[in-house]
Amino acid sequence: MGTPRVPTRTVLFRSERSGLTYRVPALLPVPPGPSLLAFAEQRRSPSDAHAHRLVQRRGALAGGSVQWGAAQVLDTAALEEHRSMNPCPVHDARTGTVFLFFVAVRGQTPEGAQIATGRNAARLCCVASRDAGRTWGRARDLTAEAVGDAERERKGEG
Repeated sequence: MGTPRVPTRTVLFRSERSGLTYRVPALLPVPPGPSLLAFAEQRRSPSDAHAHRLVQRRGALAGGSVQWGAAQVLDTAALEEHRSMNPCPVHDARTGTVFLFFVAVRGQTPEGAQIATGRNAARLCCVASRDAGRTWGRARDLTAEAVGDAERERKGEG
């Protein structure tokens, strides 16, 4: 029995000279193959308030290592006038659908301001792919469905 092969360490999302940084990475294996899907927030600076959009890289096993494709912006994983954050991918093995859940925060509203005022500026959203992350459907705002009356009660609307 030989020593197990350890894959070479690969940096998938590297800060750029332009100031773009990448935070909150997530990785998901997707059959067949398996393919690997890597996601991250793309930010205009390291600040949470400068989160901008979500990006993805696809990887495939080849000869005992992973070959990664270029980063792609997930244009559909966004709500107008919101910044997309916190990618959380889930694979439904029964249907083969990949769901990418994320939070969309209105404007540049910082988390501290939301906590201090008790006013949530975030929406729970999701995009779905039926082809292992090659294409993605439109964003769905799941906030009312997931949180329901609790959101209205916090705002004093209940």
